[in-house]
Amino acid sequence: MYPDLSLKENVIHGTREHPVSVLHFTAGKGTPWPEHFFVKRHWHDYVEILHIVKGNYLVEINLQEHLLKEGELCIMNSGEPHQITGLGTDAVHDAILFDPRILDFSCADEWEERYIAPFLKQILMFKNILHPEDAGYKEMLSVFQEAAKAGLLKKPGWYIPCKLRILEFFGLAVGHQMLLPAAKLLSAAGSRKIARYKTIVTYMEKHYQDPLSLQKLSGLVSCNDQYLCRFFREIAGVSPIRYLISYRLERACSLLIHTRQPVTDIALECGFENISYFIRKFREEKGCTPKEYRRTHARTAGTAAEAESLTAAPEARMQEEVHT
Repeated sequence: MYPDLSLKENVIHGTREHPVSVLHFTAGKGTPWPEHFFVKRHWHDYVEILHIVKGNYLVEINLQEHLLKEGELCIMNSGEPHQITGLGTDAVHDAILFDPRILDFSCADEWEERYIAPFLKQILMFKNILHPEDAGYKEMLSVFQEAAKAGLLKKPGWYIPCKLRILEFFGLAVGHQMLLPAAKLLSAAGSRKIARYKTIVTYMEKHYQDPLSLQKLSGLVSCNDQYLCRFFREIAGVSPIRYLISYRLERACSLLIHTRQPVTDIALECGFENISYFIRKFREEKGCTPKEYRRTHARTAGTAAEAESLTAAPEARMQEEVHT
């Protein structure tokens, strides 16, 4: 199956039995990030805790940028849009991602009612950045490292010690007043803007195969077309329609590489009703035709040969020759 390109991350971290994932990231030669670590803006239902082991990172959370330095901890709450950029090839970080429901207790004790239940409802949220000079930093870093070690080594029975350390991390955050009302972390206006952005992006990525208009998109968030374009461009750097076209083209790229479908069928499946328009936009964004892209990105000589025969299909070839 070709990869999911949605900004709402659909990756399952951990397993149903152990909904925790611990990851160690480096950049440089021989890694997926030869120049610098980068993960584009996305969000997920898991809580994510980062520890900057080495170097510096630029992290965007809720559309606000933060420069993270070596040693700092960064916490992304469930549903918070975030983007992570390593500043150089020497940047290294560890990450723990966990389903926040692992903190839940069936017993409605004081902690469950005062802290855990409001946290799961996102009435309370983690403060995003923890600096070495902050109260509680040393304790919380130590607990994070113990949880990370358990999750990386995965010795028999690793999950319970890891889960207990995460619960301890939560308890230290409460004790050091790092669990705050959501309203203190983000203004009402900021919350509305992010909610609108996520609504529009989620809808476009779900319905990219269908005809979509500015009127349809603006109606989803009860605003006019001009305001929609202005606030979306402010966040994404492009208009909603430009974002939609780019998303459709990325879907088309995945289909070109991972399926045997003819170019014409791919264009139609990705929401392009006019094959000439599809090829023109594809060339503008990728610098080549769909046929050339498929041939260049075929993963093996065998699939390259298959790709060549597929892109030579009469209906696709005839349309491409008009623009070649």
